[in-house]
Amino acid sequence: MRLHRFYLTGTVLIISFIILGGCLGKGTQKATKLYLLEPLSSSMEEQGAPADEGIVLGVGPIKGRDYLNRPQIVTRTSKNEITIHEFHHWGESLGDNFTVVLAQNLSILLSTDQMFIYPWSRKPPLDFQVVVDIVRFDGEFGVEASLLAHYYVLKFDEEGTREQMVMRKSSFSKPIKDDSYEALVSAMSELVADFSREVADEIRGACE
Repeated sequence: MRLHRFYLTGTVLIISFIILGGCLGKGTQKATKLYLLEPLSSSMEEQGAPADEGIVLGVGPIKGRDYLNRPQIVTRTSKNEITIHEFHHWGESLGDNFTVVLAQNLSILLSTDQMFIYPWSRKPPLDFQVVVDIVRFDGEFGVEASLLAHYYVLKFDEEGTREQMVMRKSSFSKPIKDDSYEALVSAMSELVADFSREVADEIRGACE
């Protein structure tokens, strides 16, 4: 009987330690931080001259390389090596975030609110459509962030038939102020802003 009680007591202690260990583990588990790209300010300084009266713009599709299609933030440690950060994630799909911020930026730069984001259930009567293929979009802490993209600006006539297509390859870089994730994401937001300005200039040129 005493031997039985000893085994029973030992079993209860083991179970208690397992439960306690699990609780302590949950209490000390590192929290995941979330980040989003930031669009341009809507101040008058950022607004450009309207490309045309009542311009209708479609943004997308926007595609990124497979290494970017993940929730974790990816940084570069060398030319050929990347790091995936398990506790620092994008607040939404990076492709979706990029698309929305690009659309917001173009709305400000072109002074239009007639903006459609791909995919659309039924194609709207577009004047222009911007299609982007993101080749690189990352950064190295304390060094710089980089954006490399191929993009197309499609122009449509009144019947909705494509009448012109501009193809471009663009590369941008921005210094990252320090080794923080906030500085990295801020620099990446500036890259999207620079890219947006170039696309807006292409659209204005196509309107002339």
